Amino acid sequence: MSVIRPGTIVWFCVVVAVGYAMFQVKYEVMQQEQTLAGINKQIADDRDQIRVLNAEWSYLTRPARIEELSARFLHLGSLNSIQILPPSAVPERADAGAPLAASPPAPSTTAAAPHLAAVTSRSQP
Repeated sequence: MSVIRPGTIVWFCVVVAVGYAMFQVKYEVMQQEQTLAGINKQIADDRDQIRVLNAEWSYLTRPARIEELSARFLHLGSLNSIQILPPSAVPERADAGAPLAASPPAPSTTAAAPHLAAVTSRSQP
């Protein structure tokens, strides 16, 4: 009968442990590769979607289209000199260090009121 030496048993256990560790690492790497492939596919899909959105944005913001929509829906006319307010009609700027008011101030009668009344009466059909 042959006797198994203790060193052989230790080396056998080391080989089994290393084999098991390699098996675990192999499947962990395979799982990470699958995750990476999924992420890369999502990146490619997102890039394609960005290209589509950029094309749509370019189509929707064409100057000719915006001009046509502006003419159709806004009904804007030329600016008259009466519509330009004098500098005295612009309210004073609040101090930069002062806290902002909780509510906007009530409209007051300023030098702009006669100009606005004239503009409103002329723009009414």
